[in-house]
Amino acid sequence: METHKTARDSTARPGRETEEDVELVVIDIRAREPGFYRNRTRTYFVAQDGAVYLVRAPGQPATLQREDDLPPDCDPAGVVDEVLALLGEAADMVGRRGPRQRNPRPVTHLEGAHRQERLPVARAEGSSS
Repeated sequence: METHKTARDSTARPGRETEEDVELVVIDIRAREPGFYRNRTRTYFVAQDGAVYLVRAPGQPATLQREDDLPPDCDPAGVVDEVLALLGEAADMVGRRGPRQRNPRPVTHLEGAHRQERLPVARAEGSSS
């Protein structure tokens, strides 16, 4: 463990503790490359900001649930499912925008129509309707 003294306490003698001592705890975590990861039953996405999201689980063909970290048994995986690719884009957008930031420009009708054209293809792959 490492102790950091404030500028005001920098003249204190070594080994002498004061009320304003600060104890720092450093936790070493493994950084993951952005992209999709898979274990035997689940698919995860690591966003550009390092956040981990569960995107597919048994009984959940598509979800976007924030997780603390990837399970240790996950391996990098390529994903061709358009729904999962869109969830990955959404997760990256959340990290870039921040929790309270609004879209600086509204989505135009043309952009909305483009999204609607893409979604039925993904639905046809993932469902029987």
